[in-house]
Amino acid sequence: MGLVLIQDPASWDQFIDRSSHGLLFHKWNFLKTIELHSGYKLLPYGIYKGESLICVIPLFYKKIMGLKFLFSPPPQTGVPYLGFAMCREYDTLKQNKKETFLNIVADEIDQEVSKIAPHYFHISLVPNFLDIRAFTWNKYNVNAGYTYMLDLSESLDTIWSNFQHELRREIRQAKKLNLQLVNSKDISPLYYFLKERYKEQNLNLPIFSKSYLEDLIRLYPEHIVVHYLYDEDREIIGVNMTQEYKLCIGWLGAVRFSNIIRSNEYLTWKLIQGAKEKGFKTFELQGANKKNLCQFKTKFNPSLELTFEINKKNLIGQLAEWAYFHFIKRR
Repeated sequence: MGLVLIQDPASWDQFIDRSSHGLLFHKWNFLKTIELHSGYKLLPYGIYKGESLICVIPLFYKKIMGLKFLFSPPPQTGVPYLGFAMCREYDTLKQNKKETFLNIVADEIDQEVSKIAPHYFHISLVPNFLDIRAFTWNKYNVNAGYTYMLDLSESLDTIWSNFQHELRREIRQAKKLNLQLVNSKDISPLYYFLKERYKEQNLNLPIFSKSYLEDLIRLYPEHIVVHYLYDEDREIIGVNMTQEYKLCIGWLGAVRFSNIIRSNEYLTWKLIQGAKEKGFKTFELQGANKKNLCQFKTKFNPSLELTFEINKKNLIGQLAEWAYFHFIKRR
C-alpha cells in the first residue's frame, strides 16, 4: 500500500497510543487544532509495509507568496518535536528488520516530498530516535538538538539527593515562605508572562494565540495543566504548563520572576513530585539547546538526550529560512 492519507481519527489515535514514539502532540485533535490556527493543511500520512501500518507522520503544507513549505511541526505551535511515530512492534524487532522498516519510511517520505516539491521541508523528531541514516542516504540535512530527561523510577529521596547542593538549599528556603501551587485552566496569566518574557528579548512569542492554547486545554483537560505559584500576598511568582501523557513534560513557562525567591526551582520540584505521585516514569525539562537555560536545568541532575531535525531546502528555501530568523521571528 505504501504511503496513504489516513482519514480515521480513531485509528490514528490508537496507533499513537500504542507507539512508544507517539506524543500528545501527535494526537488527532491536537493536529487539527494546529491546522485550524496555523492555516497550514494537515497531511496525516500512514506508511504501510504490505498490509501492516508501520508508521504515521503528520505533515503540514502551506504556500506563502508562491513558496511551498512542508513542516512537522510548523512554526509558532510551541511544539518542540513531531515527525514520524513508528509502530509498537518496531521496538522489539531485530536490527536488520528495524533498518528495513526505516528504509521504507525514508523512501516513502522522500517520494512524497519530491511530488510536493516544497522549497523548504523540515521535521523535528521525538527525543532519542537516533537512527536517521536512511534520510542522510537520501541527501537530507540533519541537525542535532538536545533535551533533558529526569528519571522518576528512583525514590523521591534519591531524586532529591541527586540535586545540586545549592538547589536543595534554595528549595528549602522557598518552603519557608508560605508559597501555594494552584492548578488552573485559565491561560491568561501564563500567556501574558510568556509574551512579556519574549518581548524583553525582542522576540515574538512562538505561539499562534491565546485561543490556540485555550483550545488545546479544552480538548485535553486531563493531559495539559497550567500551574501557578503564588506568594503569601497572592501574587503570581511562577508559571508552567505541563503536558502529561506518556511522560510529564515541562512544556511552557519557567519564566524568571525574582532572584530573591527561587520560584522556578521550587515550582519545578513541586511538578517533579506531582509527576512522581501520578506514576510517570520520566519528567522532561524540555529543551537543552540554549546555554543560558542549561545552567538552571542541570541543577536537577537530568540525563541529556538527543533529538534530530531533518530538512531539505533549495536556494529559495534557504533565503526564506534566513528571512524568518532575521525578520519574522524578531520584532
